[in-house]
Amino acid sequence: MNLSQKPIIPLYKERTFTQKFNDTFDYFGRNWKVYLRMLTYILLPLSMFQALSLNTYMQGMMDIDKINNMSGSDGLLLQFIAGSAATMVFSIIGMTLVFGMTYSLMMAYEENKGDISGMTFKELLPKLKRTMLRAATAMVTIDLIAALILLVSIGIAMVSPFLLVLPLFGSFALFIPLSLLFPVYIFERISITEALKKTIVWGFKTWGGIFAICVVISLIVSMVGNMASIPYSILLVMKSMVGITSDLSPIVNSPVYTIATYIMGVLTTFVSYLGYSILAMAIAYQYGHAADKLGDEGITSQINDFDNLANDGRNNSGNNDDTGKNDNTRNNAGNYGYGNGSGYDSNNNQGNTNGKPRFDEIDDFEKL
Repeated sequence: MNLSQKPIIPLYKERTFTQKFNDTFDYFGRNWKVYLRMLTYILLPLSMFQALSLNTYMQGMMDIDKINNMSGSDGLLLQFIAGSAATMVFSIIGMTLVFGMTYSLMMAYEENKGDISGMTFKELLPKLKRTMLRAATAMVTIDLIAALILLVSIGIAMVSPFLLVLPLFGSFALFIPLSLLFPVYIFERISITEALKKTIVWGFKTWGGIFAICVVISLIVSMVGNMASIPYSILLVMKSMVGITSDLSPIVNSPVYTIATYIMGVLTTFVSYLGYSILAMAIAYQYGHAADKLGDEGITSQINDFDNLANDGRNNSGNNDDTGKNDNTRNNAGNYGYGNGSGYDSNNNQGNTNGKPRFDEIDDFEKL
């Protein structure tokens, strides 16, 4: 069966845990080639730079005993701090790119009736610019919240270290729902303040579902990422363990060994981002579940409203054409969908899928 013949996997649909899990991997299984191609364009260059800082950070981790025990180790300490800071910055940028690209392709998937196999980067670029801007805004918002919690924690620690349990449990309870901020703000045409409010409400009401799907998907992608990182870890450990006077010293300090370590670092970083992309898909389907279950315009109400519009069209025949059907009814069909999440009217024009904002309507940056 071709991709175009398979039924589209709707975003807005109330799902059980099993359905969220299956739809995530079903969607990825259908579109992994285009995801691999698109993510390579934007994440491979970043991974090449991040691998440099990752090597510095990992080497510093392995030499931490030297930093603690050796006098005159300021250079090693500064190198370790620089590597840690650079790795953190690259990770923030990388996660922003992952969410932006993943959700751009999910938008294109629904708009193209489930077929994005032939999509080019040039075709996706206009949509990608909008999602990247919103993904970056969501990332900055979460980072500011994390920084605020950190400052509060420092203040509490100065009063009593035993009270640190409060911000620790509070941050854990808060950051689970905050994972919905990315899809809420990217998929909907609302301000960041409105998105944050909706995220908190929907997030706490579906806290268990978010926690369950994130833990399970994270465990799976972590196992794959750890397997991909084994060669890189072995190369680093060997270099750290081999002494200057060892017979293997010329090998581990050779340019070939250094290049091989760097390439493995690039591969490890890139594979980890692919895993985060799958996690972003799962969070998107969790958001679609919450939106349909808790939103003001769920599937059931949309179908009922559509039926009411159709009845109004038949009853108000004086304003109708010779078919007895109100033009507004047909025009609004896309806004309400036909129960399958397609969001297409009888003329095959796409409207608001299940009452949610059309993705291609997010054009005015000043109003975002």
